[in-house]
Amino acid sequence: MKLSPENNSASVRFFIDQPANWRALGRYVIFRGWCFAATETPVRTIRLRSGELILSGAINLPRPDVKAALPEAPHDNVGFEIRAFLPPGRPRLTIEAGLADGSWRVLICETVIVRRRIVPFWLGGGTRAELFAFQMPAQMAYPARSSRPDRLPARRPGPARPRISVVTPSYQQGAYLEQTMRSVLDQMGPTDEYVVQDGGSTDGSVAIITRHSEKLRAWSSAPDQGQADAIAKGFAQTTGAPADIMAWLNSDDTYLPGTFDFVADYFARHPDVDVVYGHRILIDEQSREIGRWFLPPHDDTVLRLNDFVPQETVFWRRRVWDKVGGLDASFKFALDWDLLLRFADAGAKIVRVPYFLACFRIHAAQKTSAQMASVGQAEIDRLRTRANGRPISPAELEAHPRLIRYLRHSAFIQFLWRLGIRAP
Repeated sequence: MKLSPENNSASVRFFIDQPANWRALGRYVIFRGWCFAATETPVRTIRLRSGELILSGAINLPRPDVKAALPEAPHDNVGFEIRAFLPPGRPRLTIEAGLADGSWRVLICETVIVRRRIVPFWLGGGTRAELFAFQMPAQMAYPARSSRPDRLPARRPGPARPRISVVTPSYQQGAYLEQTMRSVLDQMGPTDEYVVQDGGSTDGSVAIITRHSEKLRAWSSAPDQGQADAIAKGFAQTTGAPADIMAWLNSDDTYLPGTFDFVADYFARHPDVDVVYGHRILIDEQSREIGRWFLPPHDDTVLRLNDFVPQETVFWRRRVWDKVGGLDASFKFALDWDLLLRFADAGAKIVRVPYFLACFRIHAAQKTSAQMASVGQAEIDRLRTRANGRPISPAELEAHPRLIRYLRHSAFIQFLWRLGIRAP
């Protein structure tokens, strides 16, 4: 634990509970503690810096023990967590709290020892926690760099191209909405449809949508009941035959160039396939690459254990959407996993294609950490119990042989990709 008296002043109070030993860290580290501003300027973000690596943490996590001990704490949710995959050697780590006025307060600045991993993941090296964090990162995995799109197979003459209908649900995402929309509009075919369903944003989103309105099937900006409601309203304004294609793209994510032609061609040549998804690129607020997910071939057993499927890369046929009745609006966070599980239960043929199809953006304005820690985790636990007929503890999940094999396969795909080899 670390407490820095010179920074634990009247302006910011904090304590770091984990890790306990800072002199011998593994590559994957979880930093946990609490932090709050003792002034009227609240803490808005927390981050870890190490050289060019900058990792944002989760804030507003429940810590009622802090409020009980320190009445001056503003509320119960003053906890934070930072998950980091650190470079080996002796990196210098700085943890900082960002305040609402734009200023930063250094909580700690420490040189640590990070053990090297000799055996690669795909050969059994690393801890289980490291394997999970490295293969499917939820934050910056390496310093930001220019993103290199994948080389997708060219569309070949053959069966008629199915229609693609895409919906973008949006609320107060004006900073990213135009890039999202352009990633759709720039590759639409003559029969494709695009609907933008805005929740009544006041940040300039409407002006952005209006600029492109002539190319849209429909759009609106009005309050809704959440993401699932917005998506359902959007798809209600689309058309298509049972074999045509549907997808939704959140207003901060983007499709990669060529995705539509590739996906349409794949579905046209595989009439038995109901759902397709691919690899994911992580990008930051400036659209720079900060990580990649490499997905093994689809496994229904793994899908019931955990959702590794990148939502922004998923495309499905209208027939399977109609068969399961669309989204379940009771889900606020795990609605995409619920949909995939119901697709699988309905007998859908789901395929992972070995290409990068879309980019998932990591940024501070995503759904709040406090909600994810409570509502989001509760939904995940509910779905996992439903899919497996019983609760599965975190310890059992982390040690599950099928899941470990899946992640090590992911590591092997990444290893081959770095050699210039695309694994099937």
